[in-house]
Amino acid sequence: MQERVNLLRAALKDGRPQIGIWCSLASALSTEIVAGSGAGWVLIDGEHGPNDVRSIMVQLQVAAAFPCEAVVRLPSDDANLIKQALDVGARSLMVPNVRTADQARNIVTATRYAPGGFRGFSVGHRANAFGRIAGYHAKAGEQQLLAVQIEDETGVANAAAIAAIDGVDVLFVGPGDLSANMGAMGNPGATHVQEAIASVRKAAAEAGKASGILAPANADANRYLSDGFTMVAVGSDLGLLARGTDVLVASFNQ
Repeated sequence: MQERVNLLRAALKDGRPQIGIWCSLASALSTEIVAGSGAGWVLIDGEHGPNDVRSIMVQLQVAAAFPCEAVVRLPSDDANLIKQALDVGARSLMVPNVRTADQARNIVTATRYAPGGFRGFSVGHRANAFGRIAGYHAKAGEQQLLAVQIEDETGVANAAAIAAIDGVDVLFVGPGDLSANMGAMGNPGATHVQEAIASVRKAAAEAGKASGILAPANADANRYLSDGFTMVAVGSDLGLLARGTDVLVASFNQ
């Protein structure tokens, strides 16, 4: 048995834009619906969504039925959380609030087996089809994707050094946190925030890495795609459900 090709990783390496949708509801059923939409990737949110390793695993299972890569966002850069997510089958990880090259380097080594890292060794787990993927441990990094989130001014200042780390594949801007940390809470369109966002994209491009961003407004998403961002999230299951029900009910209450 061979491990499935990570289509998101392959597309981003080729510079092909990939549209994604956030999954924040911790529901395997809603994630299954979203994954069948034709999106290139879904984000299973373990930072702000009420997910744990078991709910993440079930969502990975349902997403695997579709040509859609499931990216798991962890709550932090804790190496134990990285190990658990990888072992239950997450090949693509997003880590929030990465500020320095040293932090990024430590995250990469947590995803790798020795001698290149310190990921704990287990003979059989879901990631290697319970021992059925021949040579999995030696080749595990080949299908992994690591997106690190740039969410404050320190991360912006160090973006070039972070992008230079081997094993970092994507610099992913968190516009909400970035705007809050730059004194413009709720206003990522502020000029100085947009300049910071553009500088992160430029740093990624100069290092030959992809850049990504969350942009739930269509106009913003299209602008970022035109600017060169290739891993762009355009909405969330939570937002679609909330706004859709608001509109539906309001249409009867006018």
